[in-house]
Amino acid sequence: MGVIAKARRMWRYGAQPRARFGIVEGTRLASSLADAEYRRPAGELVPMHIPGWSVPVALRARSSDVEVFRQVILGRDLDFDLDNVPTRIIDGGANIGLASLIFARQWPNAQIVAIELEPANFALAQRNCAHLPNITLRNAAIWGSSGSVAVVNPDADAHSFRAEMSTEAGEIRAFRIGELLDTLEWESVDLVKLDIEGAERVVLGDADAWLPRVRHLLVELHDRFEPGCTDAFEAAVNRDEWQVLQQGEYLLASRRRG
Repeated sequence: MGVIAKARRMWRYGAQPRARFGIVEGTRLASSLADAEYRRPAGELVPMHIPGWSVPVALRARSSDVEVFRQVILGRDLDFDLDNVPTRIIDGGANIGLASLIFARQWPNAQIVAIELEPANFALAQRNCAHLPNITLRNAAIWGSSGSVAVVNPDADAHSFRAEMSTEAGEIRAFRIGELLDTLEWESVDLVKLDIEGAERVVLGDADAWLPRVRHLLVELHDRFEPGCTDAFEAAVNRDEWQVLQQGEYLLASRRRG
């Protein structure tokens, strides 16, 4: 590829970062994204210096980390206003920690408990969130019942791991949301985010036990992995009591005042 062709490719590649952060900083970030997406060896950690953030975020080269970064950092799927300032947040399906970092940046006084199923994702989330003491990470799963789960697709993209109940020793602890709130000694929680690759069907099936303790619910539905996720969401969220908005790839349900 010639110099001019490379320059044109880089200009097109950097359109989203430049739109988000301007020409200078956006072009610099686009170069780092290109490193992560196709220039660096697979699995190598690539630091992303996000303008305005004091600590860089690490992505694994040639992985779905880049797609997640584009969705939540550049696409701003998690940039939203709530009618209260959250003090307690559960990040279910934390992946590499980007959502928790965004929440901590927007609401620096909130306690954030981030739950991630897959050990490698969890380790990178620990690295990315280590500088923020208000984020607590747990290598566990959000589920519709208590017990243990195992990853059923270990060769999937890093943002697509799914689980099923397991009786094998040493598997990953699974929490019902109500059980997790009790363990944390939280009577209520301001925001629960669920991006759990189809497990939202069984979690929302248990909603009567925990949803009354939730002010805002942010869910990405995955009917393509587990049919019935949308039906479970609609059954759980009574539209007379909740206001539901589309937020990028997410549905944001907020309890109506009064």
